[in-house]
Amino acid sequence: MAAATLLLANLPSTSGAFSKFVPVASENDHNGMSSPPRKAARLDQSGSSASAITTTKGKERAGGQQRRIRVNLVSTPPDLKAEVTSLLPRLVRSVRAILSLPAPHSAATKPGEPSISLPESFEATYQACHVLVVLAHKGQDVYDAVTLEVERAVSAVIKSVSGARIPGVAWLDKFTSAMEWLDGRIGLLRSILADLDTGFASRDPSRLTFRDLCLDIIRKNVYQHGQSISLITEGIREWAKQERANDGASSGATTEQDVDMERTDHRALILRFISVLHIVGYFQSHFLDPYISYTTEFYTAEAKRLGKSLSPADYLAYVDRRLNEEHARAKDIMDEPSRKDVLNAAEHTLLPTEITSSLANPGFAVAWKERKIGEIARMYALYRRVGALDGLRAAFRDELQTCVRDVVTDSSKDDEMVSRLLEEKLLLDRVLIEALHERPFGNTVQDIAKLEEDPESDGQRLFAYSARDAFEKGFLARKRKPAEMIAKYVDQAMRKGQRDEDEGTFWHELDNVLGLYRFTQDKDVFRTFYERGLAKRLLLQKSASDALEERVINRLRDGYDPEFGKGNDMFKDIALSRDLLAEYRASMRNKNERFSAMVLKFSTWPFGKYEGTIGLPPDMSEEIASFEEFYKLKHKNHKLEWNHSLGTVTLSAQFDSGSKELSVSLYQAVVLLLFQNESKLSYKDILSQSGLSMFPADAGTDGIADMRDVEPKDTILTLQSLALGKARVLVKRPTGKDIGDDDEFLFNVKFEDKRRKIHIPSIQQQETVEETKQIEQAIDLDRQATVDAAIVRIMKGSKKLADEQLKIKTIEALRRHFVPTVQDIKKRIEHLLEREYMERDEKDHNLYHYVA
Repeated sequence: MAAATLLLANLPSTSGAFSKFVPVASENDHNGMSSPPRKAARLDQSGSSASAITTTKGKERAGGQQRRIRVNLVSTPPDLKAEVTSLLPRLVRSVRAILSLPAPHSAATKPGEPSISLPESFEATYQACHVLVVLAHKGQDVYDAVTLEVERAVSAVIKSVSGARIPGVAWLDKFTSAMEWLDGRIGLLRSILADLDTGFASRDPSRLTFRDLCLDIIRKNVYQHGQSISLITEGIREWAKQERANDGASSGATTEQDVDMERTDHRALILRFISVLHIVGYFQSHFLDPYISYTTEFYTAEAKRLGKSLSPADYLAYVDRRLNEEHARAKDIMDEPSRKDVLNAAEHTLLPTEITSSLANPGFAVAWKERKIGEIARMYALYRRVGALDGLRAAFRDELQTCVRDVVTDSSKDDEMVSRLLEEKLLLDRVLIEALHERPFGNTVQDIAKLEEDPESDGQRLFAYSARDAFEKGFLARKRKPAEMIAKYVDQAMRKGQRDEDEGTFWHELDNVLGLYRFTQDKDVFRTFYERGLAKRLLLQKSASDALEERVINRLRDGYDPEFGKGNDMFKDIALSRDLLAEYRASMRNKNERFSAMVLKFSTWPFGKYEGTIGLPPDMSEEIASFEEFYKLKHKNHKLEWNHSLGTVTLSAQFDSGSKELSVSLYQAVVLLLFQNESKLSYKDILSQSGLSMFPADAGTDGIADMRDVEPKDTILTLQSLALGKARVLVKRPTGKDIGDDDEFLFNVKFEDKRRKIHIPSIQQQETVEETKQIEQAIDLDRQATVDAAIVRIMKGSKKLADEQLKIKTIEALRRHFVPTVQDIKKRIEHLLEREYMERDEKDHNLYHYVA
């Protein structure tokens, strides 16, 4: 028999219920049934039975003796059953009163407010529940009765709300207030009917607690009801529509601070509504899903409408503003996971694949041409959000390649090619850093090595790789020319030197130019033109500094091109020539130092054999003969060949304005000296007396002229430089650019110039179109020999190779110099087959064998 200590509930003084009630306990009190009659309680100090309870406190009070208390529970006396029966209806009336809606004209009361009119006090209701559930074991009856009252109340609430004929947002406000009121009343009842949970519901795991029971009823009668779902969805859609209409009307609302008061009030309502939904666990299905659905529907229509009418830049600006508005709205009312879902839906609806694909190329092209880095940054951020960076990267590569190709193929602006390419490259570096969040490629080998060693750079420089690919392919649109113009640009920079620039700025600008050199496959073309320019600068003393020249050579070799090294041999020749000239002057003590000469090796300097003729003045001829005699005494087996086209002379000329020093070429000096004794000479006189008529017009690539086609080309160029240039020390009659046989030239005694020392540029010493063609022909011949050597070397090592393998290995072997075309390789293979360096296999014509 189970024993228990029971407390009688304190009922109100006005009630006489249970004044004679005797507490009872039952072994089966969890099922609400009364226990069978038991004997009355009695004390038995010596007895021992199964129904006794042993207490340690009893032993202590008895001085160590054990005391047992036996309690016999008896059934409810018959005269009290009526009291218990009447208590349940009174409890139900109290519950019904608490769950009743406020009167139509009264203010809605909140949970716990004393304005609720009840037949019993909260305390009396609590005591009644306690008695019924705990003492009378009527838990099931109370549970069923309360369930019925809650269902009735929920039905009344939803009927009241659904019957209101008001618009969506207003209805949502009324619905939210009703649900908040209902939740408050349920919370109040939960406190009053606490014994229903602790004394009854909690004893059966399958039975719902009072609050869970109420929520279950609300879910079934409210949130699973078709009409309620429809009205809720309508309210959400109307709110979202108002929000976005206000956003669209305000031109600059991009952050949550820009939201007006009307929207703020509505957001407060939505926050309350979302809190109500979280209580019943219906936030996802009754708010987030409908809201995302309407967001998708709304922005699908806007994207379709505006995607065609707005320019790419304006549409992307609109999308950016809309997404900022969505972020501000979602941040106000949702948690982060839900916020991400909403933004993801808005992003992919406003920027679906078809729109990102159609906007990428025109949008990026305009932003690039107009130098709007901010718009490019916006494109990158938006395309990244929807995972469309591959499309943007393709547009980036295509536009950059187009720009580079347009610059390279614009032959009318070849002189501006490098400066325009530099402008594109500098813009590219800014875009990579500021808009695309990537580091641009380094210029030197060392810079590139540092980037490649950085573990964070791997996979994070996709736009930089695309940029390199764009430049390389753009350069291929006009092979050789970019390399040639880069070399010529560096030549001009080396002639100017640092001037007023600090050293750091000079080297930075030079590295930017040489960085373009990396994009060309024609490394041999750059080397050829650079070495030719270097040779002219050194021989004509046009270089800003020999020390600077050597530093640039070392930088080219160490930082850009390991194969670049011929320049050092030129400096050795210059040093030896200076020593030789000093020795010559020392041996001719009785002569002045007006004459100087440089002795150079043909193998080191990029000039062909000189085949022209010139009539030198007697004193110049004597100086040359004297130097030759001195040189032969030192080097008996060496032969000197003079190249007068690179000679320079300083003349003293007397004009009406005073004496001037003219720095001219040897050709110009020979012509000007003809006017020492004559004030006027005809073109034919100059032609015959200068001896310049025998210079060949069409020299071959080996420098050997075809003497059958002789033109007075150098005489014409020399006269043009003296009579038609900026410093016109001769006057041509009649005027005009072309020079004819009947033209006359006069020494211009009225020539004026503020400077005392005047340099008159020589057209011969500048690179002409014909000279450039000759260099290109020489490059072609060098390439043929280089390809032949590479093929023979590969075949010698492999002994036999298939045709395709030989082509691949040849291209790879020559990549450091240039990239030969497959057609060029085929021609050289046929050439080597004819010369029997290799042979075809008898059975397989695509297989070659090396012939020792």
